[in-house]
Amino acid sequence: MRKLLAGALLAAALASIGGVSTANADETTGSGAPTLDQARPSWYTPALEAKVLAAGRAGVEVELTPQQAIELNCLGTSPPAASTSGVAVAAVSAGGCMIAPHGCTMNFIFTDGASKYIGTAGHCVQGGKTVVMQVASRVSPVEESSVLVTLAAIGTVSRSWNAGIGKDFALVKISAGWPVVSGVGGALGPTGVFCGDPLGQPVLHYGHGYIFFVEQGYPKVGEVIPDVSLIFKPSAEGFNWVGYGLPGDSGSGVMNAAGLAVGDLTHGLAVAGIPVPGLNFGTTIQAIFNLIGPNYSLITVDGRSVNCAGGPIGA
Repeated sequence: MRKLLAGALLAAALASIGGVSTANADETTGSGAPTLDQARPSWYTPALEAKVLAAGRAGVEVELTPQQAIELNCLGTSPPAASTSGVAVAAVSAGGCMIAPHGCTMNFIFTDGASKYIGTAGHCVQGGKTVVMQVASRVSPVEESSVLVTLAAIGTVSRSWNAGIGKDFALVKISAGWPVVSGVGGALGPTGVFCGDPLGQPVLHYGHGYIFFVEQGYPKVGEVIPDVSLIFKPSAEGFNWVGYGLPGDSGSGVMNAAGLAVGDLTHGLAVAGIPVPGLNFGTTIQAIFNLIGPNYSLITVDGRSVNCAGGPIGA
């Protein structure tokens, strides 16, 4: 039944390609499928950005009204970091929310053995070098309907690729001193990497896209189906799945039911212009390691360093 449903949704989505409507009409390097990033929030003004950049690791706490919080720009929760040295309220976390250069979602934590990095989609860092993320959030003690979020510049783009479905990824080098959370909030992972073909696997992505009844910062579940990314741009490194892909979800880490990292989300289509449900596209974790090289590893939720050198489930 699940296979039949996936097939029906695939057929419907492909039939509606001519009428696709998304928040971002720009297509990445002719891929044919729109990306799922957002413009920076309207309330993130040049004046506020200047304060954030000048504040360094201290960041700037901003009070958002309920309307601002659900504006179709990514903004969700940000977990604190806990270690033997104590608890840090502000932290760079896997699955965190990017405010600038674009409204996107960060995915997994990586390391080269000396520094730590956080991944996102390559198109999410176009037009900017410094990345601003949400690093903390709390409910206002004065007005419960308002959310207080701390924004900070967490690092700079180290490497990026923006070549369409299957080759869309970026590494952001996290500035020294930041507490880092390698586990994705709201999900039990990543527990490792899955470097094989994820066809038929149930998958989820943790993105900050928001629309209708799908809340920000909650996992969105789907199933990997036969590769249709080739329809839009030939690439053996791309994969796709039926599920919720919303504006602001670009860059999201994709995991399977075991919590293994499968890849990232970069593009999406919607049925009849409504992204519930639709087709999502991304870059596989094997392709990500092909891009960044063997000197990098993904850091799991329990602190292990893994990559695709050890076969289909990494090492």
